[in-house]
Amino acid sequence: MRLGIWTPAPQTIRPDPTTKPLLDALTTHGGGVDASYLYAVEVLQRAEALGFDITLIAQRWLGPDLDSWIFATALATQTTTMEIMAAVHPGIMDPRIAAKLGASVDRVSGGRFCINIVNGTRPQEHNMYGEWIETSEARYRRMHEFIQVMKGLWTQDDFTFKGEFYQIEHGSMPTRSVRTPHPPIYAASRVDEGMNVVSQECDTWFVNYDKERQNYDKSLQRIEHEISLMNERVHSLGKTMNYGINAIVIIGDTDAEAEAKADEHVRVVQTDPSIKVGASGVGAALIGSPKTIVERMRRYEAMGIGLFMLHFYPMREGLEEFAEKILPEIRHA
Repeated sequence: MRLGIWTPAPQTIRPDPTTKPLLDALTTHGGGVDASYLYAVEVLQRAEALGFDITLIAQRWLGPDLDSWIFATALATQTTTMEIMAAVHPGIMDPRIAAKLGASVDRVSGGRFCINIVNGTRPQEHNMYGEWIETSEARYRRMHEFIQVMKGLWTQDDFTFKGEFYQIEHGSMPTRSVRTPHPPIYAASRVDEGMNVVSQECDTWFVNYDKERQNYDKSLQRIEHEISLMNERVHSLGKTMNYGINAIVIIGDTDAEAEAKADEHVRVVQTDPSIKVGASGVGAALIGSPKTIVERMRRYEAMGIGLFMLHFYPMREGLEEFAEKILPEIRHA
């Protein structure tokens, strides 16, 4: 079991009394070294000391968030063992630029960089910073080509590509990543077109589940079914797939206490569009007493999920509570 933690950022986590003033400061001038960055360093260094394996930095173009790739580079210098995952949107960043930046961050980090491909669900982001394509089928074709171009530049000395969205004639990107053949590629997708791209080009797929935690049993059936379909896809290609899940962990002395906390969490995040994404992790149902959460994590692991990408509320206090009440049982198992 690998443990991941979301890098705390304005539109990724629910602000708490500690983080809200730090995140608000991003929209004002002055202040010296950014306090939200220093807080993220503190949280991730603590997570690394606890044995967390990886962090994911979301890319939010229309908020005050720091850029994912700049953040990743800075965090690479402040950590030693944790993998650093930066998110990228095809249609906003060019794959040739992503290949160069990715190899560079991988070298700076000593081979700890990986990339999360986000096809995009927010037209306003692409309309502001890149190019939005209306049909999901075309967006996934572009995503597919995006990954192919990155891989080609990462691995070939003389790369030619003639696609629908990208054309390269005798391209060369001499900077090579520390990792062979290239940094790992992660992605999530809910539709067949996307899952086909993931099966062909990616190393880890973040599974889907029902956003309503009350449908936990139904979600387990969905995850089991979709993992079996993904396994069929990758086996036919002669490869394997790793599986991850995104979740918020909400702990109570009893299941009822944790569920009440979760109800309040959902109520708060759904009233603020900027952090509504924070409600998505509730559906993974890592909510309950320590015993319940450990049992559910083990059940997910038995289904083939090897990576848990977690966040907490409050972020730092929740991490410490997880370390005290959940981590010993997981490590013991």
